[in-house]
Amino acid sequence: MTTSPARTPLDIPPHTPPRIPPLPPSEWPPALRSLLADSHADGPGRENLFGTLAHHPALAHAWLSLARVLTHEGTLGHRRRELVVLRTAHRLDAAYVRERHRAPATQAGLTAEEIEATSADPHTHPWPQEELVLLQACDLLAANAPVPDGLWDRLARALRPEQLVELLVLAGQTATMCTALNVLRTPSDAQPSGSVPSDSAPSDGSAGRERRHLTVRLDRELCCSAGQCVGAAPEVFEQSETDGRVTFLVPEPDQQHAADVRLAADLCPSGAITLVDTP
Repeated sequence: MTTSPARTPLDIPPHTPPRIPPLPPSEWPPALRSLLADSHADGPGRENLFGTLAHHPALAHAWLSLARVLTHEGTLGHRRRELVVLRTAHRLDAAYVRERHRAPATQAGLTAEEIEATSADPHTHPWPQEELVLLQACDLLAANAPVPDGLWDRLARALRPEQLVELLVLAGQTATMCTALNVLRTPSDAQPSGSVPSDSAPSDGSAGRERRHLTVRLDRELCCSAGQCVGAAPEVFEQSETDGRVTFLVPEPDQQHAADVRLAADLCPSGAITLVDTP
């Protein structure tokens, strides 16, 4: 089978500054910092990725929720998952993603030789047939090219239906992040320690700025019981066991909860949460 050619490498001069600089950990919403703390098993090298997503907390929460499902609840298995990520990142010339996934790929059982082989012609390495067809599918998906019936049939013999669906979503999610990081010129972490910032640092980016008073208004008639706000700010909201609607634990949260509450308001699908922010 002939696969599409690799994309031309991005011609970005070294040390080119990012178009949107990643936010430092001290300015991440606490919920985002918690996600980083909970994902140490995923390996180092996430700070600039998370710092970029931190510019849009609601989107970061949704994207990371999907990433967690694919990583921790996926059915493809760790080895297949890392093969898909590495091959897709190679086809899209995404150095950040490839470097980020070297450690997880090693943990998934890929040798150093196999990791390097994911960026070469698949036929130059003795891949098992089911992994070869996986890499060939990644090439076509990364190029938005049709997947011929013959290749699909070979995939379907190697994977169950839920794994086929997961493969497509994983390849798409990887491509999305590759494209975003490439266009934004997000650099790899200088020291990918994966450390979580200390709680002594302001979590809402308020250092040096005027102190604010935040009042939260909740319209329980609009509440659709999605529970997103409880997940984002569990110290401020709780879900009633009687009717499933959200109620207050803290109607006027202090500054340490401000970022979580703003994220909760962004995530609320019914618009039941509004904020009044005054000096």
